[in-house]
Amino acid sequence: MGVPKFFRWMSERYPAISQLIAENRIPEFDCLYLDMNGIIHNCTHSDSDSPTFRMTEEKMFIQIFNYIEHLFGKIQPKQLFFMAIDGVAPRAKMNQQRARRFRTALDTEKAREKAIKEGVQMPTEDAFDSNCITPGTEFMAKLTRQLKYFINKKVSEDADWQGVEIVLSGHEVPGEGEHKIMEYIRLAKAQPDYDPNIRHCLYGLDADLIMLGLLSHDPHFCLLREEVTFGRQNQKKSKELEHQNFYLMHLCIVREYLELEFQELKEPSTLAFPFDMERVIDDFILMAFFVGNDFLPNLPNLHINEGALALMFKVYKSVLPKAGGYINESGVINLERLALLLNELSDVEYRFFEAENADASWFKGKQMAKVDVMEKGTTAKPDKRRPMSISSPQKEIFKQVKKYVNSRTNASLEKQMSLDLSPSLNARDRKFAQELAEDLYLQWKTIDDGEGNRHIRLDFPQKLEGDDEDDEEDEESQIALLRVIKRYDNAKVVDVTAEEAQEEMDKRYEQKFQAWKNKYYKGKFEWGLENEEEMQRLAENYVQGLQWVLYYYYRGVASWPWFYHYHYSPMISDVKRGLKADMNFQLGQPFRPYQQLMGVLPDRSKRIVPVVYHDLMTNPDSPIIDFYPRDFELDMNGKKMEWEAVVKIPFIDETRLLGAMKSKDPLLSQAEKDRNEFGVSLKFTYSSDVEYTYPSSLAGLFPDIAHCRCVENIFDLPTMDGLEVYVGLMDGARLGETALAGFPSLKTLPHTGIHDFHSVNVFQQDSRNESMVITISDAEKRTKIESAKAQLGHRVHVGYPFLSEAKVIRVSDEMFSYTLPGPGPGSDQPIATPHGPQEIESWHKKADRIESVYSKRLGMMIGDIESLVHVDMLKGLRKTDEGATIKEYAHIPGIEVDYASQVVVDEVISEDKRFIEKAALPVEEEFPAGTRAFFLGDYGYGRPLEVVGHTDKKADIWVSIAKVKAREFGRAIVADAERHAPYTPSYAVAKMLNLNPLVLSKITSRFEVILDEGKTNLGLNLKFEAKKLKVLGYSRRTQNGWEFSQKAIDLIRQYMIKFPHFIAGIQRNPSGNVYDATDFYPQSEVKAKMKEILAWLKTIESKSFQKVPLDAEQLDSETVHRIEQAADEALLQNPRSAVTNKKIIGVPRNGLLKPSDAEHRLSHQRFSLGDRIVYAQDSGRVPIATLGTVVGKTRTARTTLLDVVFDATFMSGTSLEDRCSPFRGSTVPIHAVLNITDRQVVAGSRAAGNHRPQPMVQPLVSGGYGAPTGLNGQGQLLPSQAPPPLRGSFRGAVSGQLNGGRARGRGGLPSNGMSNGASQQNLPIRNHPLTAAQPNGRGRGASPINGPPSRGRGKSDLQQKTRGGYTKIDPRVEEGSVRNDSNFRPQSYTNVPPPPSLDARGRGRRGGGLSRVNGSRGGGAARGRGGQAVEQSTA
Repeated sequence: MGVPKFFRWMSERYPAISQLIAENRIPEFDCLYLDMNGIIHNCTHSDSDSPTFRMTEEKMFIQIFNYIEHLFGKIQPKQLFFMAIDGVAPRAKMNQQRARRFRTALDTEKAREKAIKEGVQMPTEDAFDSNCITPGTEFMAKLTRQLKYFINKKVSEDADWQGVEIVLSGHEVPGEGEHKIMEYIRLAKAQPDYDPNIRHCLYGLDADLIMLGLLSHDPHFCLLREEVTFGRQNQKKSKELEHQNFYLMHLCIVREYLELEFQELKEPSTLAFPFDMERVIDDFILMAFFVGNDFLPNLPNLHINEGALALMFKVYKSVLPKAGGYINESGVINLERLALLLNELSDVEYRFFEAENADASWFKGKQMAKVDVMEKGTTAKPDKRRPMSISSPQKEIFKQVKKYVNSRTNASLEKQMSLDLSPSLNARDRKFAQELAEDLYLQWKTIDDGEGNRHIRLDFPQKLEGDDEDDEEDEESQIALLRVIKRYDNAKVVDVTAEEAQEEMDKRYEQKFQAWKNKYYKGKFEWGLENEEEMQRLAENYVQGLQWVLYYYYRGVASWPWFYHYHYSPMISDVKRGLKADMNFQLGQPFRPYQQLMGVLPDRSKRIVPVVYHDLMTNPDSPIIDFYPRDFELDMNGKKMEWEAVVKIPFIDETRLLGAMKSKDPLLSQAEKDRNEFGVSLKFTYSSDVEYTYPSSLAGLFPDIAHCRCVENIFDLPTMDGLEVYVGLMDGARLGETALAGFPSLKTLPHTGIHDFHSVNVFQQDSRNESMVITISDAEKRTKIESAKAQLGHRVHVGYPFLSEAKVIRVSDEMFSYTLPGPGPGSDQPIATPHGPQEIESWHKKADRIESVYSKRLGMMIGDIESLVHVDMLKGLRKTDEGATIKEYAHIPGIEVDYASQVVVDEVISEDKRFIEKAALPVEEEFPAGTRAFFLGDYGYGRPLEVVGHTDKKADIWVSIAKVKAREFGRAIVADAERHAPYTPSYAVAKMLNLNPLVLSKITSRFEVILDEGKTNLGLNLKFEAKKLKVLGYSRRTQNGWEFSQKAIDLIRQYMIKFPHFIAGIQRNPSGNVYDATDFYPQSEVKAKMKEILAWLKTIESKSFQKVPLDAEQLDSETVHRIEQAADEALLQNPRSAVTNKKIIGVPRNGLLKPSDAEHRLSHQRFSLGDRIVYAQDSGRVPIATLGTVVGKTRTARTTLLDVVFDATFMSGTSLEDRCSPFRGSTVPIHAVLNITDRQVVAGSRAAGNHRPQPMVQPLVSGGYGAPTGLNGQGQLLPSQAPPPLRGSFRGAVSGQLNGGRARGRGGLPSNGMSNGASQQNLPIRNHPLTAAQPNGRGRGASPINGPPSRGRGKSDLQQKTRGGYTKIDPRVEEGSVRNDSNFRPQSYTNVPPPPSLDARGRGRRGGGLSRVNGSRGGGAARGRGGQAVEQSTA
């Protein structure tokens, strides 16, 4: 029951249980648990199973460290970090472990043999055998040592690890990782001081983790795992963990879906006992075991992907009211109630039996179909084609009717007599007579003789007047009549009752059914139903297994040696044979590590076990050689995926195994004996009172920890003295809308839920199964625009059910947008801005998209959308210069800002404490003596400091200053690389190489040619349009199309020179879609030439093209290595020790940057490639105060990630996907580093203030569905990048450039802007600084504003100057207006929609020009042709 099935089924049935956290904040957690084996597998071997894949152990360890570090940084637990590695497992688990490892070793051997056969050159090093990820191996012992070193280093150096209890339960501690975690939770929950609202996060999404999380009954429980993808993946995953998406499965939502799943049971009078959702969840867990788990095979014909769980839920809901109570009683099975469930569930076997026998002659000839549990209430129609059987009385009735029919003459109708049948006929014979009459086309009716006796009367149909049928028709009717009579004549006389006949049919059906079952047992077990003793043993062993698994999950290991002795389970209808099984388990003891190794490993992995045991695995005379078969059968057993096959290998006999090993044990070395011992879990804590040197775990690679402050102790589990295990929901647990912040709930809005085939899109595929579809109640009321307007300016929560805080800045309906005006009279009434035709259409598209996303992605029906709210999201907290912490709301690129009003939640009960605003502390309290921070003064910017005292509410500091000023080399190297590697547009490259542009496009991407009925890629793979990828140093995508570097052009030229006939063949048909190899070469040369091209392309690929997203800015490896060299040279010239300490008195608090404040103060920085940075946080992978250079930028939903190559190596460093030296690279968010090239948070003197970046004057663009709002309103205007040159669009004019440039356009009004704080007008114009200095003030058809005369045509009539040098907006406004009137409102030109044709030509040479007016800093005057330039007065 692995992830690809159970997790997918859960996600299809309950679509809103998982949250992709790449774009959303996640809850705060108290405890983080890592089921480590998944991480170890991910970090040690390739998913591709390539036989040539190799990785050093050192690299494996570092990848494991990085993974742990990344997960810790993502979740940041507040109390406990528990890492659990699988130790020796119970014997019941070893069956599965053994099957998996035998299969893995065989597949690896086959892949290697296939590669050698195909001529693949194999590496000289031995491949990593993933079977060594088993307790007791040398690899696992090394891993434990490395993890202890890693934890000591993190606790000593990372502040986030110092306030948390760290626990490591290694491979030497018996028990599976996830069950060691659950044992801790179970024991902790029994303690009297347990917090019922503690927040758990468990890494992993295996089915058993879902069950374990649910049976904890703690509502604040999440499962964490990488984003799961199914089917073909369109894009190669980045190796950098920062680019990996993660899912949170919220078990609080799973609980609410299960409540809807079984909502019928809550109805009054349904149950004779109280409804308890916690007990229903326990029963759900039990039912899930029937479809398979790690200890028992699934019951036959119950497969998850074929609806087995949905079937069981339906059966359960029908059985529970009759059961008198719940089946799973806190981990103990009520066997009587289980029998009821099994009886009802066994009916499903009839469906599969009938499906397999549908074509059998005995089945087709009988009306014998059983009604299964899914089809009850339906009846099948009788088949008249089957042979007829009648009783003796029915035979006499037929003879009487036959005589009557044959007596018919051509006499007149009056002389034809009726036939009255006996009134004594029973109901069965009366029914027969009626059917006989209908078959013979006789009329029948029931006659009452007046004495209460009723009989059937038969008559010939009367002949209609004028109905003179001819002789031919009469002959045909006679033939049909004779056929019917013959059928009844030949009917077999069977003198049995209907009950007897049905009983006989049922008996034969049951015989066939039992034969079908017997065939299953013969095929799977080699004995049949006749073997009562084996059947009883099988059924009892299976029922024992159900109880053992429940004990294991709810209480811990009930018996270490118990296991299920079979590869297959009994049929459902036979499980009840075992309900009297002995449930008294003997605890026993676990295997020793080497005993488990010998029990689960094949001889193909013998090098993993100590040499002394090899003979037992390979010697034909070994007493246990039969435990290690080289060849074995794989049985698909109804499964569809090959990995699901049953591996039919013999089970281990414990007595024989231990006996054979006993003689070899004394030959073990001391080191081997040590690995065979059990160990204890360890606890690591930080202590400032301790300081010592922790030795390197890998000498020469990892350094000694010179100042280790980590204390290592034995971790003792909570004790149970006098306590009982608590199963269920604890008092005080907060559920639904009262849940803690960040834990979603469907109950924050009223809703209902029903099952429906909704085709929910899950993992890029539409579901074909039923989903629980949520319908939002009262949506009609909440979607009204008046309700939405009431939210303007208020804080709300959006993104239901995964709520995020935001502030409403605008609301809209189909016809209007509404915004709050600025301060002043009448500011409480929203300003309405009408929508034009385009805005109306856009509004409807957006509303439809929102409704569709809820429906298709979340399975939620939110109703028709009448209004939308537009928000600024809570970006986080910001630290002011005065020291206060305040909330910051802003537009975050990549985050949705438009929401349907009916799914907006006004208030939440639990506020997120991480985002509570705080007043400033006194500087002495915030920066006490001894505080270490970074200096933000102009002198020594970014240098480390220590606070030594305080003067006049300011800090006195010692700051460490470099004796020699650091050399800025990053930007210079980047600029030099740009100069020496210019990019040329593709059309220019095509012209340069005399190629058709289409040919160039084909050969630079993927180009497939048909060869031997297969397709071969003969493209250079320099660009990937569909995947949105480019190749670093070779290609890039701009607004004008693809561009190529000189390296790429040289490569294309080589291709053309080396294979001219191939290129010429494409040139002959540049627009073709399908190419055959014979289009380029004669048949006799095709294969040789294709092979030659492929060989050459393979040498090109050896250059390791680095594919990156189109929007990423990244330097290639050559430039990065130049930066590394420059950093090394700078370090030699100015070593770290060459510093001097300087005391500075009276530094204001904004001149000090505490590492803990980095996120609040550094998130607004800008970065360019080549910028020098210093790592400013005291947590994370990178050591604090490490210098580096930005070599890449990637935008994510909430932040910008920087690829940084650091000046020095560090343990958690990477190679940035082979772009830099090992251990020198890392991908970090912008708030983790301080930009010391572009100083943007400089504090201190007035002179230093000049270094502060001025607020960027952003062009204001229409971000919504209407023109800009009135004088004081900002409305939907949002910052935007400068658009490309205008080409006549009215809406493009509204989005015009503010800072410099020349506006061009055809027709329309001038654009709108703001200058020197002037108010926004309803006219779509842009203000202009009141200066006469306007360079390049040229225009055709419009005069520049306050600039030299234009040299074009078509002057504006509105350019009337006032004495102050301002231009009137409208001559009519001047007359009668009051000077300096605060209520002044110019006439609005946007109260009507734009003209039908927005490209209408003006009077200039090329029509009406649309000017783009410059912003406050000038830079270029407007140019237009035939348009009018208008300026707003700032008086």
